[in-house]
Amino acid sequence: MAYDNIDQLMDNLRIDNTDNDEIKMYHDVAIDTMISSIGGSKEDEFYQNNKRFDLAVQMLTDYYYKNKSATTSSKEKETYYGVQTFILQLKPEFKIWKETQDNGDS
Repeated sequence: MAYDNIDQLMDNLRIDNTDNDEIKMYHDVAIDTMISSIGGSKEDEFYQNNKRFDLAVQMLTDYYYKNKSATTSSKEKETYYGVQTFILQLKPEFKIWKETQDNGDS
């Protein structure tokens, strides 16, 4: 799910000389935020190898890293709002996936 290797995430985000623990914290929060917005849990297979989910987590991690302040400019907010598109796409997909999982277990 998302990035198991924080160094790879930092390379993708073009982040140098930063505490890995800080990026890991933002990454973990981004995963939790996405999953709580879509539904389910980290263990759900739906989130494994899901490119849109991974990209949204990457975007959200970048947003959290770049916006450590309580105030932001409108340009920076646009990146965060881009994640909403992924949430709106993934939410119904997760619901359908969950229904098929539940029906398969019956």
